Amino acid sequence: MVAEFDFEDDLFLFALLKQGDGGAFENIYKKYWPNLFKSAYKRLPDKNRCQDIVQNVFTDLWNRKGQLDIRNLQAYLHTAVRFQVLKAIARSNAQTAFTEVFDTTIASSLQADEILLNKEAKQLIEQFIAALPERRRNIFLMHYMEELTTAHIAATLNLSQKTVQNQLATAAQALRLRITHLISIAAMFVVINQS
Repeated sequence: MVAEFDFEDDLFLFALLKQGDGGAFENIYKKYWPNLFKSAYKRLPDKNRCQDIVQNVFTDLWNRKGQLDIRNLQAYLHTAVRFQVLKAIARSNAQTAFTEVFDTTIASSLQADEILLNKEAKQLIEQFIAALPERRRNIFLMHYMEELTTAHIAATLNLSQKTVQNQLATAAQALRLRITHLISIAAMFVVINQS
């Protein structure tokens, strides 16, 4: 039985995990979750995003257990979390930079039409949400309107967290394209009016 072995030995735990041992996974999870969360939170002070990042790393560990060859489990997990945090920060910085450029160059010219633009953007988002397939719409609303974590949504809807994340990514990418299109039209309108 698993209980007879020393769970401090990461190589042994990982060998059991590779065989699909849920108890070994649970022990790895309990052992490393707190430090991985602290490490993520130092770089990205957003509790929900950090929880999602750490959860995703563990989900990936479980899903790819048969393919991975890990010699230093602690280093692997910390590196994976650090990489995901850096990706999240880069995405966030890119969005902030885009927002700042938009605010200073285009939005200032649109102030006269701000009410109209806000109304159009709101209608676009409402139409987009209404057109989503039911499951994706529910996940989208739970995450962005109710601000629930992907883990919470997965548990509530009895889905895997990866499914929830995939549904959110698909919806967010489609919405981003529509908003980019609206911004492009608004920018062309400003250029035409300034000519």
